[in-house]
Formats: sequence, C-alpha cells, structure tokens
Amino acid sequence: MAATLLASSSCRRDAPKPPPPPPPAVIVDEVTQRDVDMYVENVARTEADATVDITARVKGFLTKAPFKEGSLVKKGELLFEIDPQPFAAAEKQAEATLAKAQATRDRKVADVARLEPLARDKAVSQQNLDDAVANARVAEADLLAAQAALDLAKLDLGYTEMRAPFDGMIGGREIDVGNYVGSTSNDTLLATISTVDPMRVVFHVAEANYLRFQKRFMGDREAADRHGEEMEFELILSDKTTYEHKGKLAFADRALDAKAGTIKIVVSFPNPGQLLRPGQFGRVRLTPETKKDAILVPQKAVVNFQSAQAVMVVGPDNKTELRPIETDGNFEDRFIATKGLKKGERVIIEGLQKARPGMMVSPVPKPATEIAPAAR
Repeated sequence: MAATLLASSSCRRDAPKPPPPPPPAVIVDEVTQRDVDMYVENVARTEADATVDITARVKGFLTKAPFKEGSLVKKGELLFEIDPQPFAAAEKQAEATLAKAQATRDRKVADVARLEPLARDKAVSQQNLDDAVANARVAEADLLAAQAALDLAKLDLGYTEMRAPFDGMIGGREIDVGNYVGSTSNDTLLATISTVDPMRVVFHVAEANYLRFQKRFMGDREAADRHGEEMEFELILSDKTTYEHKGKLAFADRALDAKAGTIKIVVSFPNPGQLLRPGQFGRVRLTPETKKDAILVPQKAVVNFQSAQAVMVVGPDNKTELRPIETDGNFEDRFIATKGLKKGERVIIEGLQKARPGMMVSPVPKPATEIAPAAR
C-alpha cells in the first residue's frame, strides 16, 4: 500500500500544468485618412417668398369670386368683386360736384378781374374788391376739395375689384359670394395668396457653427459672399427623398436669437412643379467646408468618459493600449479625430468588454460586408 501511494503521489507531481487561456478575440477596424466633405443637416420649414391677404377695403355685397380655390392664378387676374354700382354712382356725383366747383371758381375769378380796374378808378370800394378776392380763394379751395372727393370715389370704385398682385397659388375662400363684406372696423379677409416659385426654406444654425464659418473669412467680405453664392443646399423631404433641385443662399438674418442661440438662414429653392408648399417640414443639408487629410475613426470604437473620449488601440504585437483622443464632428459612421490617432492604427470596435489595457488580444479584421458605404 505504501508503495502504491508513493507511486500515485509521484505521478501527480509530474503531471503537466494546463495551458493558459488563449487571448480573447476582438474585432478591429483600421483608422483611415482622406478628404471629407463636412455635411451639416438642419431641420427646416418651407415658406412662401411673398404672402398677401386679399381683403375687402370697401363695404358692399360680394358679387363675384371667379377663381378656383387652391389653384394657380396669374398677376392681375380678378379674384373678387364687390357690387360696384353704389361706387359708380358716387363717382358720377363727385364728377358733378367737381364741375360745379369749377364753374363757381371761374365766376369768382372773373369777378376779381372785373373789379380790379374799377377799384383803381375808385368806381367801387376796396372792400368790394377784397371780398371778391376772398370769394375766389374759397372757390379755389372748394374746387380742390371736389377734386379730392372725385379721386377718393375713383379709388373706392377701384377697390370693388380685387386682383392677384403676382403669380401664385390662392387658398380657399374665407367669404362666400352674396355676403356683405367690409362692415367691421377691420378689413374683411377674403382669401390668401402666396408665391410658389421660388420657395423659401428656413432653418436655424447654432451660434458655434455660425462663428466657425465667419472666422474662415474674417476680414474678407468678398470671399465670404462669393462662398455663400457658390454653396449649394439639398432639401430632404419628410418622406426621406431628396428634392431634385438645389437651393441657393438667400440671406442670413440680421441678429441671432438670444434665447435659442441660433441664427436664421433662408435658402431659395426653384419650385417649377409646385411640389413644395408653405408649411412643409424637412431637413436642409449643405457642405460648408472640406477637411483635408482627416483622420477617421469608427464611432463604435470610441468610449466616452464624462467629457473625455478614448479608444482601445491594438499594437503590432497585439497588445492593447487605452488611448485618449479628441474629435471634431463626424462623417458617415466615423468620428473625425484631431488628436491621438494616426492612419493605419487598429482599434477595437467589438469585444471592448473583454479587453484591458496592456493585455494580449487576438484581433479579427472587420468583415468586408460591414465596410461603410462610399462617401456621397
């Protein structure tokens, strides 16, 4: 028994130790370097270049509304008519009053011309001449008042017809034919018309982006204006499709919104097919700048530590290193690294939970099917 126990103990001492576990497998991707167009997208809303409310400026019964609601109308096209008869009669009455005032003025002027030589010859008193001169001046004033009344009557008659101020699209009637309009202290709204081509698209840019753009052209207003004219904008519609026409910068607002910290930007888009209408929402995309030789790191590789960022780099010897980095914006599925990385380095994109700084890993390249699509 003793011999058996000794032999068994000797066998246990001579048994080989189990091999250490293999390095954990992780999926890695390479840091790349290329020129990238910096796309910026902002939520946007369409609005007409010009919108006008068609209102009743005189009182009367609405007799005509010959347009089709929600249709395109031409400049000068008749939209509404208020019964013109009372205003035509008022115009004729004003013409008669003007003719009477003209005759009275002419007679008073003739009286002055007749009395002036008589007054010099003392045939009539100076008082008679003074009275005649005063009467002539009153008659002249009455004539001016009558002319003004006629002009006003003509205006009122003209206001009975409301015509399109420009080519555009008109909405629905607010008042039906047969109603008495203009009876309130305010003008009566009949319909609203808006321009449709071109269409404005309005969005707001953060103050930081505005400052970044302005600093590039500090002191060179001509270069800034030229760059603004050359910029092209894309409009992403609510159904995720891209509008076929490119937009051009119309203007940036005078001041920033102090509450939101943004500045209003207006872009003009051609709209020949009337696809765009006021009030639509979408996204505006533009390329304000191109970054040369940008270092691109996969977003999945970046770990955030409060206000800091880091990646797990796999060295040539397959040993890991936790590397702090700095980024400035993103392109597709990658961050643009400004510090901490260089082209060709490998970073872990899957399996970070298995890796620790300084340990050996078994890197597996990212599958080809997961390679990001080519730049737009």
